[in-house]
Amino acid sequence: MRFFISDAAKKMRIAHLLLAVVLSNMKPIFSKVILDGWNPVQLYFVALLVMTIVLAVHEMISLERGERWGMTKKDLKGTILDALIGGVIGPVMFFMALTMVTASESILLTSLVPFLVVIFAVMMLGEKMNKQMFIGSFLILGGMVAALWYDIVAFEFQTGVYLLFGSSVCSALSTIIHKKYVKHRHLDSIVLVKTVISLILVGTWLQFTDGGLGFLSEPQNVWAALAMPLLSFLLPFFLFFRALRKTSATDAGVVAAMGRVIALILASSLLGETLGTHHLISISLIVFGILFINVPLTKWRVVPSRLMEIGPLRK
Repeated sequence: MRFFISDAAKKMRIAHLLLAVVLSNMKPIFSKVILDGWNPVQLYFVALLVMTIVLAVHEMISLERGERWGMTKKDLKGTILDALIGGVIGPVMFFMALTMVTASESILLTSLVPFLVVIFAVMMLGEKMNKQMFIGSFLILGGMVAALWYDIVAFEFQTGVYLLFGSSVCSALSTIIHKKYVKHRHLDSIVLVKTVISLILVGTWLQFTDGGLGFLSEPQNVWAALAMPLLSFLLPFFLFFRALRKTSATDAGVVAAMGRVIALILASSLLGETLGTHHLISISLIVFGILFINVPLTKWRVVPSRLMEIGPLRK
């Protein structure tokens, strides 16, 4: 009897992980639909505002469970640095890139994150690159080459490509910064602090560069703009990190790979984006690359495949 209960629980965790990965990777699809009438920074500010409200309510409800706010000065400094890189610069670059590239391209090119997590972990955390990670890295880089094949042949890259690569670097670096500098164990409270800091920084940016926050009085596509952070940020965050606690790295890697494939198919179907042969070769290489590279790094238990923009990856 215990076996069947355990098997059912495992299937439920896998289903939650898959839903989380698919929804997170649908962010460019939702954003493409919503961006009409918004500029990228405004859209991200609204997403942060919604996330801050929901996370604050969640934390207020959760306070009775015990001490959640015992952050040290080092934790706070690490969280501020994490917010600046992974909560402001990276996501803003991502949303700006979506005005220049297709959703399909963004899904493929941000698949570089697991490779970058491994590289930064080796450089900054003293981890060791093993054979399996090397093969996975090679396959993921091959997927990047396939995705950008025509740009490489023409020796010309879109600005959006550079922005997506920059966003991927920030996303991976955010994970390493958290691992290195933040020791506080309550992930939800850390994410709330990071989100509030990001909201303040992005709001300040808008105040001085894009005519202030007056756009909030006349929002465009308001219901869609409110739904996007719930579906693509918060729901994946809660589903992914809860399920990951009792999920093996191998299972998480399979789900991460399949989630990208499903999101790519949805981008093609819902937005009418054409997938060429080079896209199909790219996603095939990326899938195998993620399966190889997604093993926990020994010292710090960093699992390379993770969700972008919100939350560090802690098992």
